[in-house]
Amino acid sequence: MRTLLAVLALVLTLSACGDDDEPISSGGADDESESSSASASETTGPVEVPEGPEVCELADEADVEAAFAEDLGVGTFSSGSTDEDGVQWQSDNCNWEVDEGTEVSLEVSTAEDFTDGQLQCPELDSFDVPSTPVEGLDAEASWVNDKIDPNEGTLRICTDTYLLGIDVESPDGSRDPETMQSQAVALAEVVLANLG
Repeated sequence: MRTLLAVLALVLTLSACGDDDEPISSGGADDESESSSASASETTGPVEVPEGPEVCELADEADVEAAFAEDLGVGTFSSGSTDEDGVQWQSDNCNWEVDEGTEVSLEVSTAEDFTDGQLQCPELDSFDVPSTPVEGLDAEASWVNDKIDPNEGTLRICTDTYLLGIDVESPDGSRDPETMQSQAVALAEVVLANLG
């Protein structure tokens, strides 16, 4: 009788051990499989290609305040479209302004913003008033005052990769054209440095 009980106890023990091994073995394999699948999906998923800096990241509020000696607030994004003498292009813009006061707009374009896909540097003028070259920037640059509104002017900068425009408007007349130009150049220096 004791022998029979011992045999039964041994059978039950071996049976129980077998039951314990099976889930551990299969569970471990499943876990490894799921882990491998997760790793594969993480490494083979779509990879985002970093783009150039956003237009409003090229100059922050402090940079604009330093250039124009006035707090013009946080820049706001907009998109623009230009047609000059048959040349058409789009731009990403960042705008700073105070109510009934100074307004500044930075416009940034690349080759893909032109209708023919080729970066161009259109000659800047204002109703046939030619622009004047601007020295001191590490790029081709020119400035023109608006023929109709003397309180507005534009700085255009051309690099191998970008067409940049900085429009300055001083509706209260607090800035003369020379001041607007020099302040636009100061902002352009920051923008060009951040573009690298």
